[in-house]
Amino acid sequence: MSGLSPASATRTAVSGGVVEPSHVEVVLADVFDALTTLDYHFVSANTDEKKVRQVKPPKPYPRRWLAQAAEDNGEKRAAKIEDARRRKRERQQAIETGLIA
Repeated sequence: MSGLSPASATRTAVSGGVVEPSHVEVVLADVFDALTTLDYHFVSANTDEKKVRQVKPPKPYPRRWLAQAAEDNGEKRAAKIEDARRRKRERQQAIETGLIA
């Protein structure tokens, strides 16, 4: 299986339905994080002491492959969708009864 593409159906099925990232995607995400951290430190070092707290640290590059592995695509997703639908129905009922404008 090591010769197969990370996006191949076989590797995806073996990894539980999660598409594996290519080596290029992983390296680019790491390089992006390193550059944004370097830029943050450079800006922080060259900013007035009173304004240093205004400089916010960078957010890490979103790694979709980690989010896919961590999130449960089944029951949790269905529960979130159903909760959103319930809130929408409640809001619509409140508008119809005149509780909110």
